[in-house]
Amino acid sequence: MASLFKKSVAAVMGLKEKQEKKRLQANAYEEALKAVAEAALNPGDEAPNLSLPLTSYYINSSHNTYLNGDQLTSHSSPDSVARVLRLGCRVVELDCYDYKQYSMKQRGYHASVIVTHGGTLCTKCKFKRMIAAIAENAFFTTECPVIVTLENHCKAEGQKIIADTLRGVLGDKLYIPKEGDLITPESLKGKVIIRDKRKDDDKDKDKDDEDEAKVAKKHKRRSKDEEEALAEHLEAAKANIEEEAPEEEVATFLRDLIYVRNTKTKSLKDVTITQLTGKEPFVTSSSWNERKHKKLAGLKVKKGLKKELSAIEHSLHSPGSSEEARPGAMEAWTRSALARVYPAGHRIKSDNYDPSDAWATGCQIVALNMQVTPEDNPLYTNWGFFLRKGGCGYVPKPQFLRESSFEELDQYASGLRTQSLPIKQTLKVNLKSARGWTKGWGMEEAPDVYCVVSIAGGPKQDRGHRKSKTANNTKSPTFNETFSFPLAVPELAVVTLEFWDDDTVSGDDYLGHVSLPVQEVKLARDLTIPLLSESLTLWTKGGGQAFVKVRFDFEEAS
Repeated sequence: MASLFKKSVAAVMGLKEKQEKKRLQANAYEEALKAVAEAALNPGDEAPNLSLPLTSYYINSSHNTYLNGDQLTSHSSPDSVARVLRLGCRVVELDCYDYKQYSMKQRGYHASVIVTHGGTLCTKCKFKRMIAAIAENAFFTTECPVIVTLENHCKAEGQKIIADTLRGVLGDKLYIPKEGDLITPESLKGKVIIRDKRKDDDKDKDKDDEDEAKVAKKHKRRSKDEEEALAEHLEAAKANIEEEAPEEEVATFLRDLIYVRNTKTKSLKDVTITQLTGKEPFVTSSSWNERKHKKLAGLKVKKGLKKELSAIEHSLHSPGSSEEARPGAMEAWTRSALARVYPAGHRIKSDNYDPSDAWATGCQIVALNMQVTPEDNPLYTNWGFFLRKGGCGYVPKPQFLRESSFEELDQYASGLRTQSLPIKQTLKVNLKSARGWTKGWGMEEAPDVYCVVSIAGGPKQDRGHRKSKTANNTKSPTFNETFSFPLAVPELAVVTLEFWDDDTVSGDDYLGHVSLPVQEVKLARDLTIPLLSESLTLWTKGGGQAFVKVRFDFEEAS
C-alpha cells in the first residue's frame, strides 16, 4: 500500500516529468555549449592529450553536487547529480552519514547510509540512489573518468554499506587501485574513481560543514518564535543521523577502493618538487576553502605589499628556511598531488568564488556550486574554461606549471603575488553587433543593450572588464568598439561577453552571455556566436535566439 501510495503521489505531482525536464534542460545546455564551440573555437585536429598523470590536469568539478538549491534548506536529489554529469562535470561530491531506517519487511530498524548536508534543513536521500544516478549518467557526455569525492562521516558499518554499494551498483565501472598503476585519464576512460580520507595514513576530512554551521548561526536575527521553530526543524533533521566516528580507521573494505587519498596539509614550507613513481596504489590530495587556499598560496595580503615583498625575498634567498614556505610551494606541490578548493562557508545561497586564483596556482579540482543561479559569472568562466579540448572535462595545465624547475616556479609565484609577470600577448576584442532579442522588456518594445567584456581564469593582473556603450530600444544593437587586454598567462584566460538591458528603475535585466577559452578562439575573422541564457536553454526571454558578432585578434608582446 505504501508503495502504491508513493507512485500515485508521484503521478499527481508530476515528479517524473519534473525530473525528466531537468535532464532535458541539461541536454539543451550541453547542445548550446557545443553550438558555441563550433561557432567560435578552432576545431581540434587531434584528440586531446589524456596520457599525462592525473595531477597534470585541471578537472571540471562541483561542490555539494547532490543539492538542487541553497546550502541550508534545499533538496538532496540524484537528479542534481545526473544534471551536473550530463553537463560534463567530472568530479562530484557526496556527504555520507549513517542512518537508521525502519523496514516493514524486516520489522525493525536497519543500518543505512544517506546523503545530506549535515547540520542543516536539507533533505536526505539514499546513498544507493546517488550512486545509481552516477552509474547511469557518468559517461553520457564524455568517456573521461569521474571522481567521486566522499565526505565520509560513517562508522565501520556504514563504510561497509558504502563499499558494497559502490561495487554492486557501479560494477566494472568502479576503478579498484592496483600497485604500480600510473593513472592517466586515457587509461581510466569509462571508470569511476573514489576520493576519500584514509585514516590509517592521515586523520583528516573536509570541513565544509563547520564553516557553514558557524555562518548559519550568524545568518540573521530571528524572532523568538522563529528561532524555536528553526530549532525544532534542525532537531528533526538531525534525529536519525549518527555522530561521526571518533578518529576511527577507515575499514579495509572501503580503503581498498580509494585511489585519491585525502590528507591534511596545513603548511607548504617543507614542499619539494617530486615525481610520480607509480609505486603507490593511490595519489595524495588535500582540500582547502577559497580563503585558506589564498593564505597557503601567499595571495592573501593583510598588511601591505611592502611586507609581502620582503617575505618573498626572504624565501627566495633562504630556500631551506623553516619560517616561510617558498613562493612556488603551492605550484610545486600540485606537480605530484591533487589540490581541491571549495567555496567558503558564507556562500549559503550557492553563489561562487572566482576560480582564477586556484587555477593560476596549479590547483586541479576547483569545486563550484553548479546549482542554477542567475548571473553567476564564475560559473560562466568555468564552463568557458572547460570548452577546451572538446569539452572532455580534463584540461592540461600549462607546460611551465608541469615541467619548470623550483627556481622558475618561485619566480612565477612571486610575479603572481606582486602582479608583475611579463606580458606575453594582448587580446583585442572587436565587438561589432548583436541581434535576436524580442518583446517582453517592460514598457519598451526592445531592450537597451550594453555589453560587459571581461577576462578571468588566470593571474589577477590579467583580469579586467570593459563596458560598451548602450544601444537604446533596439533588438539588433550595433557597437563597433574594440577592447584590449594584456595577458601574462594567455593559456588560462577566458573571455566572457555579458549582455544586459539598461533599466535604471527596476534594475538591469540579464540578456545572455558567452564565455570562451582564449587559447582556442578563432582569430582574425568575424564570428557569429549564439548566446546562452540563465535558464540553461538556447532561448531568450521573448522566445528567440540571440547572437553576437565579434572578432578576436592577438598582438604579440615586443
